Amino acid sequence: MNSEKLLSYLLDTAQDLLSTATYESQTYKAPVIVHWLAGLLESTAPDVTPLLIAISDPITGEAIEEITGEALLELRLKLPDGTELSASRTLVRG
Repeated sequence: MNSEKLLSYLLDTAQDLLSTATYESQTYKAPVIVHWLAGLLESTAPDVTPLLIAISDPITGEAIEEITGEALLELRLKLPDGTELSASRTLVRG
């Protein structure tokens, strides 16, 4: 998977996890989404190193535990050739 598709895949998956969150899945909790994304990255691109997978309050920048409205997802990855990629997305729980 090329790097642009990988970033898009991870960002879209995070929103999908939040959109389909249930009490059982716990995917409205930031650490659970981060764990899912780390696992997806390891299984789809094991040669890519995650430098940052973080979910925070979009206004204060503080880490959050539970997403109740909007949250900012930030990704920073390092490719095998040393190139660093970064992307962010506002996640919305609806």
